[in-house]
Amino acid sequence: MNNVALASLLAVLGTLPAVAFAVDIDLQGKVTSTITATVSKQNNFFVTSDTGGWFDQGLKMSQSGGLDSAYAVQARLKVVSTNRDFQVRLDQPLVIRNASNASKVFLQPIVELNAEGQAPKTLAVATPTVFKNPVQGVAGVDSIGYYGLSISAYPPAGTFRETVGTYTGVLSLTFEPVISNL
Repeated sequence: MNNVALASLLAVLGTLPAVAFAVDIDLQGKVTSTITATVSKQNNFFVTSDTGGWFDQGLKMSQSGGLDSAYAVQARLKVVSTNRDFQVRLDQPLVIRNASNASKVFLQPIVELNAEGQAPKTLAVATPTVFKNPVQGVAGVDSIGYYGLSISAYPPAGTFRETVGTYTGVLSLTFEPVISNL
């Protein structure tokens, strides 16, 4: 009989809703935390023309000397950088080619960059050349430097009649900030 009573009691208890008991818990020790966040200024690195734009129409080379002198063009660049140090390299050799006769190319192209008031540095393919923007007088302000980009090349061999035409080329440079521990 005891087994029947126990089974009946369990059956009745199984049909009753569950009852939850509220219990107060007393926490001991540290129960709050302070979280501190720091927002840092983003590092900037911008290269533009000296007026803040770019050379959408390209750069036009001109020949100021005789027929055997080099063609040249200069452009002024503005570099804005959080870090003063940066490097520049040519991505590929500069080839200035005749639009209607691909065998006619300019000879000995030279690409140079210089900080204002400094001697020019010749840029090379896959070889970074390091430059340093001027020191800013105010802490936390990006450094701004102005640079002269110079491109020169000699015209193709031949007479004026043989080499006349429209020549184009693509100058591809990579400017990269250099992270320093200063």
